[in-house]
Amino acid sequence: RVGGPGAELIVGACEPAAGRFGASTEIILADQVLQVFQKVHILPYKDTFKYNFDHMYHNHIVPYFQTGQVGEFTKGFEFSFQGVRFQVVGVQPEDSYGVVGSETEIFYEGPEIERKVLERLQLLPFEQGLPEKYRPSKLSLDEAGLLRDFVRPYFEQRSTSIKAGDIVEIRNVKFKVITTRPAAGGGVGKETELACQGVALKESFQPPTRAAASRPKAAAKTAAAKAAAREESQQCQLM
Repeated sequence: RVGGPGAELIVGACEPAAGRFGASTEIILADQVLQVFQKVHILPYKDTFKYNFDHMYHNHIVPYFQTGQVGEFTKGFEFSFQGVRFQVVGVQPEDSYGVVGSETEIFYEGPEIERKVLERLQLLPFEQGLPEKYRPSKLSLDEAGLLRDFVRPYFEQRSTSIKAGDIVEIRNVKFKVITTRPAAGGGVGKETELACQGVALKESFQPPTRAAASRPKAAAKTAAAKAAAREESQQCQLM
């Protein structure tokens, strides 16, 4: 978030992801005007609670909104900053989308949000859409690369519960949750062991349509009819 006399701007994207701008930097100014919240209420998750509310406000919440927000959000939005996880539990105006500006009042005290945290999560990517560099061979995966570029960044910003069999899409690549510990499922925390060990999955087999499946049978009937006709013709000729 950057500000000037009478205006505030949010940087939505940049190449590379971080750096300084200079005289040669191309600047594209979007025509969307973002709504700025009057008030937001933010609470931390209990499993990442750090020191006290004032510490988290000054060292995590404020820095996130100054450097991390990229677009409008609403009640229920989750974010994390330097290992501490938060959820927006209220916004004003109610039921609206917006951003936090310099004049937004931030309320940050209240009961910590509790959740079940997984001890271990094992998931695997599907072949479709997976860049080749993460798949050195058909029988291996670059686990370190997948965790670094896909899995960890994704779950750093999400606290929802997951269980075995769930499908999550991360940067246009689908992943399937193979196992969790405990088996009932839960959320991913900073102590959760993450694993991508195995081979890339194939999309489930789609059986042929009824019309397509019936073609070989129909073709067999046609061939049999033609053979019977030839045999009957030969018999007539002999007579």
